[in-house]
Parts: sequence; C-alpha cells; structure tokens
Amino acid sequence: MTTPCESSAADEKSRAALISLLAALGLTCLKLGAGVYTGSLGILFEALHSGLDLLAAGMTLVAVRIAAVPPDAGHPYGHGKIENLSALAESLLLVAICFWVGYEGTLRLLGNEAASAPSLLGVGVMAISVAVDANRVRVLRRVARQYKSQALEADALHFSTDIFSSGIVLVGVFAVWLADALDFPKPLHRIFVQADTVAAFIVALVILRASLRMALEAVNMLMDSGSAREENAVIKAVGTVPGITAMRRLRLRSSGPMTFVDMAVGVEPDIRVCEGHKLAHEAEKAIEAVLPGSDVTVHVEPLSSASLRSADPFELTSRTAREHALSAHNVHILRDGANTRIELHVELPAALPFVEAYARVHAFETALRGRLPDAHVLTHLEPEGSLGERSLESAISAPLRERVLEKTRSAVAGEDLIEIPHDFSVYTLPERGICMSFHCVVRGNPTVEQAHDVCVRLEKRIRADLPDMDRIIVYLEPERAVSASDPAGKNG
Repeated sequence: MTTPCESSAADEKSRAALISLLAALGLTCLKLGAGVYTGSLGILFEALHSGLDLLAAGMTLVAVRIAAVPPDAGHPYGHGKIENLSALAESLLLVAICFWVGYEGTLRLLGNEAASAPSLLGVGVMAISVAVDANRVRVLRRVARQYKSQALEADALHFSTDIFSSGIVLVGVFAVWLADALDFPKPLHRIFVQADTVAAFIVALVILRASLRMALEAVNMLMDSGSAREENAVIKAVGTVPGITAMRRLRLRSSGPMTFVDMAVGVEPDIRVCEGHKLAHEAEKAIEAVLPGSDVTVHVEPLSSASLRSADPFELTSRTAREHALSAHNVHILRDGANTRIELHVELPAALPFVEAYARVHAFETALRGRLPDAHVLTHLEPEGSLGERSLESAISAPLRERVLEKTRSAVAGEDLIEIPHDFSVYTLPERGICMSFHCVVRGNPTVEQAHDVCVRLEKRIRADLPDMDRIIVYLEPERAVSASDPAGKNG
C-alpha cells in the first residue's frame, strides 16, 4: 500500500520530469527554427542535441512513474530498478553524443568550416537556452537529492552538459558575428570561427568522463553492488544495540530510492522468543536511523557472547570463508593485546570482474567483523589456480641448488637441538621466487616454544647467506620417527 508520503514524492518527481520534458520540447523547437532561419550549423547541432534531451526527458518521466508503482506479485521489491535502467540509457546516450561532437568537430577543423553563421538572433536563442537549462538543472537536482532518484539525477547531469555545450555555441556564434562585424584579418578570422569547435572537444571529454561514471554507477545498482559506506554505517549502528552478540550476515541492495537490508544477528541462546523479537526490532530501528526509509529484515540466531570470546579466530575465519563459497589460504592471526589482525589470501575466478569480486570479498569481511567485532581484516585477492602449478627442482640450476643445500646444512650444524637435514625440496613459485622445504631431526625433548625458536633462528641464518630465498619451511620430527623410517638417518 502506497503511503501519502510516497505518493507526494512520486507526484513531485513526476512534476519535475514533466517540466524538464516541456522545457526540452520548447528549446528544441526554438533552436530548430533559429537554425533553419539563420543557417547556423552550430545551432542546428544544438537542436539535434535538444532533441536527444527531449527523448531523455521522456524516458525519465516514464521511469519515475513506473518506479512509483507499488510492489506486486511479480516485483516484490518494487519497480525502482527502472530508474537505474533509465539512468544507464541516458548515460550511454551522452556517450554517443560525445563521439558525435568529436566526429563533427574533426570534420570542421579539417574542412576549416565556420561552426555558426554570423547572427545576433542565434546569440539570443543560445542565451535563452543557457538560462532555461540552468533553471531546470537546479530543479531536477533538488528533487533528485530529496528523493534519491537516480533517474532525475542522470537527467540533471544530462542537462547540465547542455549549459556547457550551449555556452560553447553561444561563444562561437558571437565570435563569428564579431569577426564578421569588425572585419577581422583572415588569419584571425579563421581562429575565431573555429574557437567554438576546439572548446567543444574539451567539453566532450568532460561530458564523456561524467557519463561513464554515471553508467558505471547505474550498472552497479542494477547488479546490487552494496555500498561500503552504508554497510559500515549499518554495522556500527547495530553494534550499539545491547543484547546483540554478533552480526552473522549482511546484504544490501537498492531499488530506486529504496534500500533493502537483509541481515542475521546473534543473541544469547537462552533468552525468550519475545526478547529475541524485541532485539530484532531494536536492530531494525537502528538501521532505519542511518538509512531512512529502508526496508529491513533481521534474522535472529542463537550465539552466545561467551562462545564468541572463546572461539578460535582461525576457525571462525575458515568457517566464514566456506559459508561465502571462498577458497582461503595463508591465514595469519596477529594479536596485540585486545586487538586482532587477520590477514589472508582469497582465490576467485580469474575472469571475474573486479567489482563483483570486491563485493563478494567485502560481504565475507563484513560477516567476519560481525563475528569478531574488534578484528581488522585484510584480504588479498588472487586468481584461482595461481598457486596450483609450481615448477619444482628441475627449474632450479644445479649449482644454485647445491649452494642452497650447502648453506642450509651449515646453518643446521650451528644449532644444538637439531641435526640430520634431509628430504630437501627446492622449487620456485610464480611471483615469489625460490622456496625450500626440508626435514630435520630434533634432539632430546624440547618444548614447542624451543622448537619454534630454533626454526626462526635457522631461517634467519639461511636468509643471511641467501637473500633471494622467499619461503622456507622446516619440518621437525623426533629421533624415533627417523629411526623407524630410515634407521641409518641418511635419507636425502
């Protein structure tokens, strides 16, 4: 059911689009008449431009009216996406105009033709055009910002470019008239009649950049790419609700001016159903405070704060990655007092567009921060299979391999707790360099901390002699394990 507020917003957006449409119609007729009367090529071009504006204004009017239709069985999220489609179409239309300006400008420069004929009537028509465009851009932008209408915003961008292009033609027509009226010398006259064409190239580049940015934004909206700023605002708002232990999942999508939020929150398992419902309602109010007018769905799951505090961050990271269908590796958990820093690598299809890859990884990071609110997550993206193939010892020259083994055996000899280095593997990894792994026998029965300290010292010694080494993996095993598999201890 449409509320009075929504009906008023739809009426104001439709009124703004209708005014823009009538203005485009009037300007098109005015420029066409003046162009035919004066024979000005520049004004005729502007008439064509305004005709395209007329088409864009009509598209916007239709879009905002369809977007105002309430949700139905076939469109449960409403019809707001039509505004994004309209914005994309208008942006592509602007791109086409930019290429047309470049083509026509090149012909005029090469042909040394005047962009417009000498005429004060043309100057007056273009001045009126600039004034009308400035007024309708002001109205469209005000309504677009008030009601978050991307279609009206695209319309305002479209017509703001008309101010530049009309201004350029105005300057060009005036320059040609001035050159003719003052009877400038031929070299100076040639410069004046081409000034508007050169300026049109500059304006076309500016319009092209803005159009491509608007098109990319429309595509992202159509593909439901969430806003990182809005997601962070939601996480922060829900985090202030007492009784919510974690945020398990968060998804945002936009449809026209509406934002739909779907999330799962954790609560203590032993609370009553009515208490869980109350917490979900509090979360919805917190979200609506940072995203006014949003449609929020909150799913409640049992998850005690005690279990989260005692949970292993590595296990939570791995589980969250699996839930988001991501392949994670090289997970590092770094702690500094109460702060936790999580660094990991994630593999995604090599041909996947970066925007989609970022959206998937960002959703994973958001879910992980919901489970570990104090964690700082850094994710490195890699194409799938980048570590699947490696070149083993055959890719390492024999002299280099022998040097690596010699330096490693020398480093091991300097440690009292380890001996008998064996099972060497020297290889290269793409984008990393020379890597090595080997086994060593541990003397006696040291603690884990002592064994780790030995490995750290060993790696430092090897890198001091072999600075080109990248990854070094030392596999430690007790004496009895070697004795059982290789009594002589001569393997490798």
